[in-house]
Amino acid sequence: HPEWLVDVRGAGFTAVESFSYDAEVPYSHESWRARVASTVRGVLAPHEVARFDENLRRILAEDFADEPLRILHCVWALVCQWQA
Repeated sequence: HPEWLVDVRGAGFTAVESFSYDAEVPYSHESWRARVASTVRGVLAPHEVARFDENLRRILAEDFADEPLRILHCVWALVCQWQA
């Protein structure tokens, strides 16, 4: 998010730094489906969410049976100082 670095500098922050790292987060099938459902609820109609969840449940059971799932997340942080 390079534009955020410009924005915070323009707002008067100093010592602006950013970093990122990858973190592997374990999820059960149920918790992963809940996380995905919370995202698709804002995009799909309710009946489509149910169908999507059922398809995801089936895919996880058939193709990713081992639990927990290990989902890679990229963590990005912006650290800066405010000089009043």
